[in-house]
Amino acid sequence: MELTAKVKKTLNMGLRVVVALLSLWFIYLQVFRSGDYQWFAADFPQLLRERSFLIFFLPALLLMPVNWSLESIKWRMLALYVRKLSFGEALRSVLTGISFSLFTPNRVGDSVGRIFSLRIGDPMNAVLLAVAGSLAQIIATCFSGSLAFLFYIRKFFDFHEAWLSFFYAGLVIFVAIINLLMLMLYLRAPLVSAGFHKIIKPGWQKIHGYISVLQNVSRIVLGKVVLLSFLRYLVFSFQFYLMLRAFNIDIPLLNALVLIAMTYLVMTAIPTIALADLGIRGSVAIYFIGSWFEPTVHASTGILLATAMVWIINLAVPALAGLLFIGRLTIFRK
Repeated sequence: MELTAKVKKTLNMGLRVVVALLSLWFIYLQVFRSGDYQWFAADFPQLLRERSFLIFFLPALLLMPVNWSLESIKWRMLALYVRKLSFGEALRSVLTGISFSLFTPNRVGDSVGRIFSLRIGDPMNAVLLAVAGSLAQIIATCFSGSLAFLFYIRKFFDFHEAWLSFFYAGLVIFVAIINLLMLMLYLRAPLVSAGFHKIIKPGWQKIHGYISVLQNVSRIVLGKVVLLSFLRYLVFSFQFYLMLRAFNIDIPLLNALVLIAMTYLVMTAIPTIALADLGIRGSVAIYFIGSWFEPTVHASTGILLATAMVWIINLAVPALAGLLFIGRLTIFRK
């Protein structure tokens, strides 16, 4: 049964209210209901007046618009294949996607939120382009995390025996091959693309049609998207490092980036529900970053607070900003 214009308008309004309420509820659960809020309420105002905290906190905060501006540039470059967007429109779309994604598993709602905040005739093609941008970010995270893994096991495990040295050399080669294949597949290298198409059955016309949408994107644009993804990865990794220093977690920069990369790699691999995301993220960070310290050093609280602040800066605050544009969200269309 076809929906009338009035019913569609009512459903769209109802969905906007639900998205807004769920986003606010999620932020409330993660920030105000967590055990660390009592610490913030008691000590955070005093901490804000300390120069040693502000010297790290303020740069991390100022990098937030840089982070999401890079993502907006990526999205604008890809979205141009279905609709011309200004930078402002791309940024609004990205922020709406963040709000929409907070209560979905692995933030899969991000792409949907971006698309339905715009007026695009064929949403499926635009969703595929948004997914292509997300894949580029996953490649950047996995590439950096796999290299960090090689440094991590070298530092924290004993490789004195000869066979372990050969095993490590084989692991280096394996990681290099996997990373190269990921980049070649994303950039549609002819040899890899041909093999990928042979896997897909000729009868699956819809899948071939969706792949053709991505094939229209030039390799130059895909290459720029990957480079922007690596640059964005460096930005939010450095934000994490700054917040660790703000909470007196003193680790040399390069070592901290290795441990942070391991944290992001594992978080990418773990299927999570958004309501548990911050808790899982904090526990993974405590495991890897805490491994730098002796068991007698109590660094878990600082690591957890740094993780929470990065989450607030890079997700909660942009999600609240995205709620300002939730009125543009249109799921049911003519």
